[in-house]
Amino acid sequence: MHFWNEFKPLSSEIEKLLKRDQHHIVDKSKFITLKTEILDILKTLFGETSREYRVVKLTNSPATVFKVMKHIAARNETLTSSNIAVNL
Repeated sequence: MHFWNEFKPLSSEIEKLLKRDQHHIVDKSKFITLKTEILDILKTLFGETSREYRVVKLTNSPATVFKVMKHIAARNETLTSSNIAVNL
């Protein structure tokens, strides 16, 4: 589960790129590097056939990658809080 620990910093980096993208000053090489790291994690967590992996692989938009990561994080928080509630 250490991949979830890597997920949050990558999400923060994508969010920073997203803010720069709104001002049309995105560092494309940084985006490609982050996207590659994110794809590695998504591949491990969900597999290459997952919707999340395919969407990130096909996009060139920091906004789209950020939305996918935000969706995954929200889903993970829901699962975690459900597990805590069940364990109580």
